[in-house]
Amino acid sequence: MESKRSLDDYQLPPGKTAVVVGATTGIGAAVARKLSSVGCSRVIILGRNEERGMEVINRMKQLSKEKVQADFVKGDISYARGIKDAFDSIKSALSDVQVDYIVMCQNGPPTGTINLNEDGEGTGFTIQVISRFLLAYLFASHALISQGGKVMFITNPGLSYDGLDIDDLSLKKVAENGRSRVLLTVDQSERDSTVLDSVTLVSHLSLWDSMLQKVHYSYSTNDSLNISSTMFIQPHIPVQMLASADLGQGKFWDLKLKPKSPGKWASDRGNREKLWDKLLTMTGSR
Repeated sequence: MESKRSLDDYQLPPGKTAVVVGATTGIGAAVARKLSSVGCSRVIILGRNEERGMEVINRMKQLSKEKVQADFVKGDISYARGIKDAFDSIKSALSDVQVDYIVMCQNGPPTGTINLNEDGEGTGFTIQVISRFLLAYLFASHALISQGGKVMFITNPGLSYDGLDIDDLSLKKVAENGRSRVLLTVDQSERDSTVLDSVTLVSHLSLWDSMLQKVHYSYSTNDSLNISSTMFIQPHIPVQMLASADLGQGKFWDLKLKPKSPGKWASDRGNREKLWDKLLTMTGSR
């Protein structure tokens, strides 16, 4: 894989379009800026804070010397209707142009608490997991991903919540049974990884398997806080992965860009099939 120096000199092929979700702060904003600086022609960023979003947009234009077409789309992805509305806004901004790179950096970290949204699901779970599933599903089902396009989830792969109940994905019953906050935080982290790993391995749509190659890239602090902190200020790494023509057959990657395996629960095809159906029902996507 290319070094940071070579990527700094690298320019993407002309005409590339990217969507970065959760791009008003942190790694999402950094990835959007890096895409602009290496020649991405069009970058749409999605976030809730318009003021911060416009700051990122202005910086993207500076880095690209005003060459990038950069747009901010405001959206609330903490509930299903909000996710669909956000997608519709992005779709409208695209004007049916297909997307080459979709990078999802939205953050609903485990907290050991469960705050329910209007759908009756955990707000953090919806932001961290449901929105990634539903946005990827909507882009694919509306044929808005280019041939060879890539979807990247910047999240934490490879953990397994072996007791996952698809009828209690928000872990409400687990919490009601007196689970401590510390242990519930661990459960939520494992649950998030399990669901997203499962989604990544499902191939129900003709585009799904090809577009979801190499998508999970972990910036988790679980492996090493020092490495993670360093990686957060190196957005060239996910952009490097997006730009690479061939990363092999892996779908999951750790902090050192080494392939990871999915967890035990997600490795079971029967589990994945049931979960997929449940997610479609939960999000009204049937």
